Amino acid sequence: KQYQQRMKPETRLMAMVKAFAYGSGSYQVARILQFHKIDYLGVAYADEGIELRKAGIHLPVMIMNPDDSSFSALVEYNLEPDLYAPAQARAFLEFLKKEGIRQFPVHIEIDTGMHRLGFAESEIPELLELIREQPIKIQSVFSHLVASDDPAYDAFSLEQNALFQKLSDRIIAGLDYPVIRHIANSSAIARLPSLQWDMARLGIGL
Repeated sequence: KQYQQRMKPETRLMAMVKAFAYGSGSYQVARILQFHKIDYLGVAYADEGIELRKAGIHLPVMIMNPDDSSFSALVEYNLEPDLYAPAQARAFLEFLKKEGIRQFPVHIEIDTGMHRLGFAESEIPELLELIREQPIKIQSVFSHLVASDDPAYDAFSLEQNALFQKLSDRIIAGLDYPVIRHIANSSAIARLPSLQWDMARLGIGL
């Protein structure tokens, strides 16, 4: 509630409950969040999402680091993978094609400066080609801020946001449905309200 008071009423909230909700107990925390009608949950790996489903959590769940061995489980438990690199995205989309699955929900991660995971600007054309080849339902496009907790880097955070707008515009331009965009993390919710977009991700702040 404290963080939501800093957000626009229409901005959705994703809670990151990876690593057992940072040690607090993932499904216990997730149950409380579900009761309070949070919009999304995020975890690192598919097995974390499976545990949430088995515990009765029905909220949408984004999987940050899906691997090839988890593809069947993602579909079985209705877990939404983060596509973050050409080879990884191609592998998942080929799996969907082989299974005859269309419009499966996914999230697209863009690299705007973290340089950890995410499609670089030079890889966006390849991503767009992959999307044309295999119809999927893009639930969201997102990126990670490098140092949103540090006022000394606010200018860089704004640069990241500008690049995010440019690249996400290219991805969603040809789609005929709305796509959630999010770049704000816990400290950005608190410090940089202009970066809220459609949703914000609350992790360590929670």
